[in-house]
Amino acid sequence: MKKLFLIVITLVPFITKAQVTLIPDTTFENYLVYWGYDTDGLINGQILTTDALNVTELDFINKSPNNISYIDLTGFNNFLNLETLKTRSNGTTISFANLTNLRKIFLENYDLISFDATPLSDLEELELESTSLDVPPRKIRELDFNNSPNFKYLYVRELAYLERINLRNNQANAVSIILSGGADPNLCIEVDNYIAATNGLPPYNNWSITWDGVNNYTNFYFSDVCALSIEKFVNENFKIYPNPATQYVVLEQKTTEGVNLQAVQILDSSGKLIRTVKENFNYIDVSTLSKGMYLFVIQTDKGNKTEKVIIE
Repeated sequence: MKKLFLIVITLVPFITKAQVTLIPDTTFENYLVYWGYDTDGLINGQILTTDALNVTELDFINKSPNNISYIDLTGFNNFLNLETLKTRSNGTTISFANLTNLRKIFLENYDLISFDATPLSDLEELELESTSLDVPPRKIRELDFNNSPNFKYLYVRELAYLERINLRNNQANAVSIILSGGADPNLCIEVDNYIAATNGLPPYNNWSITWDGVNNYTNFYFSDVCALSIEKFVNENFKIYPNPATQYVVLEQKTTEGVNLQAVQILDSSGKLIRTVKENFNYIDVSTLSKGMYLFVIQTDKGNKTEKVIIE
């Protein structure tokens, strides 16, 4: 009996700790108390986890008791039934781990370097907006909604580096993408059937992509495979074989979309130019080269790729 008592006493602190969610930001907890989400009504750096599970909306912009310019969201990942999040910050990252019920996200003044929508299987709407001239353009290069089949609305402002939007597996009746401010990005939108999407055929006939209110915006294209960057596009779509080689090598180009092959430079291991090939890339004669390692520089109008080739 004494042993059992000691075990219970030992476990009590851990059980108690598991029943609360730590909220270190007093502004965050003030909000929870103000709206009655934190039922103990105290600013004590925590909220009952059962209380957190009852919250479906955190709106720090339209429903804030004070004008919140910055908030530390530590602890919000335990609000497992959260459906709507609206907040502003100057943070560069935000994680949505465990928040599989989130449907609407509005982030203002975030200088995000990435946005991971992988956990957000129910996500329907996303707004990324900057209203301050002091906030530099966000460096987000891709938005991937492949795991969000019901996604239907995207509004982004000042995403000058945005290159790719993945909308594969999309099952929404209509999709609206609005780009605003900053640079006019050249977007690749990845879909299951890029031919149907390009021609406005079902299920893409109710899709709308606009930039600063321009309904006939055309600086984007649909594809079944979007490269995250032109460097990656070049790296993944050109290959030299066989390697090692004896008589010849073949330069294989998987796709010609958006990139033009210009030449192949052959350099020795010291970097000295041996020869430049500008045609017949499907049969490059290497039979006259001495045995050893060579650098093949694949030159395109969008960038170069270098491959090491062994001649035997």
